[in-house]
Amino acid sequence: MKAAGVTEELKAAAPMEWVGLVNNCKAQAEEIILAELVYA
Repeated sequence: MKAAGVTEELKAAAPMEWVGLVNNCKAQAEEIILAELVYA
């Protein structure tokens, strides 16, 4: 999340952008886990 720029400052300044970035990070993590653990 640090690499994507998700910070508490962004959360306070632009909450909708923050939610989008957090959801994107979560989706990427889920895809990696599924690819490595489930489909491998």
